[in-house]
Amino acid sequence: MKVGNNIESKQPEPVPRATNGTRAPTAGSQEVAGTVPVDKVELSATSRSIAAADGAEQPVRSGKVEEVKAAIQEGRFHVSAEAVADKMISAAAELIETMATGRSQ
Repeated sequence: MKVGNNIESKQPEPVPRATNGTRAPTAGSQEVAGTVPVDKVELSATSRSIAAADGAEQPVRSGKVEEVKAAIQEGRFHVSAEAVADKMISAAAELIETMATGRSQ
């Protein structure tokens, strides 16, 4: 059995660098003249559905907006930390359930 120094073959390939120290373009990246190359990113179906829901048009209640603005300016707008925490927990639980049911389909 021959034992030798074979470390070079086990080293990972170095990341290609452009001459200015930035990453060199790789296969699958898109490059625009004068900019840093952009790698391609693909979102999961769950991420796309969440993004679509976030971007959905919601009606603006102008009267409510003006009422809240006035309350803030007059110092009578108070935020309940408990209500905010409850809403955050509820939203997180809903997201977890959506992700769990989305995976099983």
